[in-house]
Amino acid sequence: MEKKYDLTEGVIWKKLLFFLLPIFGGTLFQQFYTTIDAVIIGQFAGKDALASIEAILNLTKLPINFFIGISVGATIIIAQYIGAKETEKLSRAVHTAVAFAFTGGIIISAIGILGSPVFLRLLNVPDDIYAYTLSYARIYFAGMAVSMTYNIGTGILRAAGDSKTPFYFLIASSIANVLLDLIFVGLFKWHTAGAALATVLSQLLSAVLVITALLRTPMPCRITLKKIRFHKPVLGEIFLLGLPAGFQSSSYSIANMIIQSSINTFGVNRIAAWAVCGKLDFLIWVTVDSFGAAISTFVAQNFGARLYGRARSGVISCLGMSLVIIVIISAILYLFCPSLSRMFVNDHEVITLAVSLIRFISPSYFLYIWGVILSGAIRGTGDTLKPMALTFLGTCACRILWILFAAPLWPTLKMVILSFPVSWFITSASFIVFYQIHKVQKLPVK
Repeated sequence: MEKKYDLTEGVIWKKLLFFLLPIFGGTLFQQFYTTIDAVIIGQFAGKDALASIEAILNLTKLPINFFIGISVGATIIIAQYIGAKETEKLSRAVHTAVAFAFTGGIIISAIGILGSPVFLRLLNVPDDIYAYTLSYARIYFAGMAVSMTYNIGTGILRAAGDSKTPFYFLIASSIANVLLDLIFVGLFKWHTAGAALATVLSQLLSAVLVITALLRTPMPCRITLKKIRFHKPVLGEIFLLGLPAGFQSSSYSIANMIIQSSINTFGVNRIAAWAVCGKLDFLIWVTVDSFGAAISTFVAQNFGARLYGRARSGVISCLGMSLVIIVIISAILYLFCPSLSRMFVNDHEVITLAVSLIRFISPSYFLYIWGVILSGAIRGTGDTLKPMALTFLGTCACRILWILFAAPLWPTLKMVILSFPVSWFITSASFIVFYQIHKVQKLPVK
């Protein structure tokens, strides 16, 4: 494997940073075109269209998060095989992962298209935006196969230490998405259906690009079309590691769907205001999740090479860098959210509500860090079950219990939103305690 993709050598913080930056840039561009979606929809189609997409945002994220979790399992296995230089096992893992992603995506598409009306009713989508929301959901779900293929392909390249190539592909995909948004929503006036179609076509482009790269790469993770099939032993390993990670990723969406269902009862203006908040604070999630993905691969390669002290040091570097960045972003959001909110809507009430919400929640963003990064580090050692359990209890169960028992005591939107910082604190505290035990067992100091 080329030295530039080997995370088991070199200055730790530099290796992490250079590996992280393309992941961050790629995720940033991915969120960028989601934000551009919101700007174009809000300006050309109005707050009803913006609310239509926000009302089911976590529903559309659910299958993606689940399969990203599955791909985490595949990525860990692939990264460990690379660290251990086991090329034959690596080849079987890569081809099985691609076969699973495409097949799983087709199944999810069928479920999503047929089940969308039921899901929308369960989420309490208001009648005045129901038709827009339904058309968006069905078109979006139709593209699951290409989305899953892209995500697994990206995971394979990152496991090999190549985070730059997926970044370049996301730039191309993001530019395509923005252009298609302007054509479908701005010019053709296709409303939410146009936004969904633009997203699916841009994801198709990125999937084609990443598969082409895997067909041509000189690295040991190269794929051959005729070899793409299921290898049962490897598939079992992917499920063993990937299913807990998939459920962990899904737990966020499941809990957030319940929260969104509660938010949807407050009416279109508050749904739109919460949508604006989600577009403003995307840098928080992009940053922390990028650090989480980077440390997972870093730990996996070094764990495979039995460089346990190096893996520990990488975790500390990751936590320090992410904390500094998140504090800076939080301060910017708190100070400049009024001006930033006007990019999305022109409605005074919606802007006022959005500013109030972002200033309410932004001081607590730093609580999110430890739960993501320590979880990624633990997964890198091959243990995905315990992080799943901790995340489920600290995030999913906590938020559900809050909505059921705490929020009704003071039935306001802010009381509902408070479920987020409360769950971040509980989840991060749990991971801090567990990591101290885990590193002694799995990352012993020699």
